[in-house]
Amino acid sequence: MTLPPCATYGHAARRGRLLQALPALLAMQSPYHAGWVVLQLLGIISGLDSERAQIVRHLRALARARPIASVYIAGSADCGLLSVLHEAFGAGIAALDVRVADRSPVPLALCRQYAGAMGFAVTLDVHDLCAAPAPDGRRFDLVLTHSLLSFIAPDARAALVGHLAARLDVAGSLLLYQSVRAQHGVSLLAYAPRQVDSMVAASLAAQGTGARRLAMLTDHELELIVRAFCAAKTTHAVASVDELAGSARAAGLTGVRCEPLSARDLAGHRPATPESHYVKWMMQGQRAA
Repeated sequence: MTLPPCATYGHAARRGRLLQALPALLAMQSPYHAGWVVLQLLGIISGLDSERAQIVRHLRALARARPIASVYIAGSADCGLLSVLHEAFGAGIAALDVRVADRSPVPLALCRQYAGAMGFAVTLDVHDLCAAPAPDGRRFDLVLTHSLLSFIAPDARAALVGHLAARLDVAGSLLLYQSVRAQHGVSLLAYAPRQVDSMVAASLAAQGTGARRLAMLTDHELELIVRAFCAAKTTHAVASVDELAGSARAAGLTGVRCEPLSARDLAGHRPATPESHYVKWMMQGQRAA
């Protein structure tokens, strides 16, 4: 397959790709992934948009410090992280060896479509990220992930960070973004019935305004999609930033640092869980030489 010339990133282009992919995505009957895209398109959740500028800055800073030739994106709700990487590197992404891994083929299909439309190559890997990588497997200059730990049980998270670190080449960097809920109460996070109703009401209101209306969906179909998404989205709270740093150091990473994302830049963040209170952190570490 011959790819078109590599295009520059654009918010409108990404939205257009998601809209174009939506009918096929709905047919895949993956409640979480379909709902995630629908809610972004309606403007109910912000996805990565509110964090995009900060992640782009971090990626560019890493590239200035050490050349990056290969990137492993671990976990992908849609093509969001791939598009962030595209924005950070611009046309230079065409020179990168980029792999996106997820246990579900649904978001990977979105990544394939996005990369093909934008004119760069991407390798897709249907893979359980909790499984250890092969000892002689491919190593990368950068492993990038966002909110992945929320989908992993607390007793399995340290091992996952170890597996991510094992994919790094010498002096490669792990760049991990994660929400931390210091006052979460219980570890397992699920929607309460009133939160589901609130999400449905907000979605129907957005659908009714016309500005973001999804013409291929009736109100009844939209409500079913949103309720299915809420039922599918059960996550685990990460209670401490010390857990992030500790797991990175236990995995043998050096220069580990954690910092909260800018409250100013996150002012427009619309969380995927109503009334959700947390701080989003960036954690970075390097594999020792």
